[in-house]
Amino acid sequence: MIRVAGTRADLERCVEICNAVQPDAPVTVDQLVGTFLLDDGGGYAYVDRSSVRGSAYAMVRVHPDARRRGIGSSLLAASRVRARELGCTAMWGRVREDESVGFVTRRGFREVTRDIVVLRELRRGDGEVAPGLRELGDEHLRGAHAVSVECVPEIAVPQQAEELPFDEWVERSGRNCAVGFVALDDGEVVGYARLYRTGLPHRLEHGLTAVRRSHRRRGIGSALKRAQIAWAAERGYTELVTDMVEGNAAMRAVNQRLGYKPLPPSIVVEGEA
Repeated sequence: MIRVAGTRADLERCVEICNAVQPDAPVTVDQLVGTFLLDDGGGYAYVDRSSVRGSAYAMVRVHPDARRRGIGSSLLAASRVRARELGCTAMWGRVREDESVGFVTRRGFREVTRDIVVLRELRRGDGEVAPGLRELGDEHLRGAHAVSVECVPEIAVPQQAEELPFDEWVERSGRNCAVGFVALDDGEVVGYARLYRTGLPHRLEHGLTAVRRSHRRRGIGSALKRAQIAWAAERGYTELVTDMVEGNAAMRAVNQRLGYKPLPPSIVVEGEA
């Protein structure tokens, strides 16, 4: 039976399933925000509107001990219903290059791109905060949102994405945020980046790193990353992880120059709701 995970015990069960599926990237209950559909047999699904127009983001996870019993298929069907209730005509998500690919392709999904995943090991003294960079404050939120609105349509190619309205963006982008940085030019926000907590106490994850088109090719993206490296290293974190679509050559080059090393990629798949 599939039901909405409505109690903390339900969410703890979702965490248990998730961490059994991906022990290298665990989560905590405090990170779970939104609607989760739980199958007591050992699986769950998460479905919510995404930045991709007309498309919901969906994630289905089944405990390794509960597979081949139809739980994943049932959860995917329930996710499609939920996506249509949200007014979406399509769904997308990320899978690993294992049997998950076959599972989703047999159910009408296709690969649209790959997310390149990279990791940076940290030591105290790494990074630096350059002049013109500031920690994100309330006075910077409107400017940071404007930068994000300009840049988000570029980051999901070939999918077509758009940023959330301001109030919703403030609420969602602030979830589990450890720190944000902005780059200022004459008081105007021209670059923006955040770090987010993960289920591992020694690791943080990069969110969007964005720079206005008018200020690109000046090293601002690299400077924002170095500031994040410095902030995290100073506080004892030992790893930063991030991902980007395969076609984002500019950010891939920045990460390579800053010493990020590749991890196994994620496959982005899309299908009808």
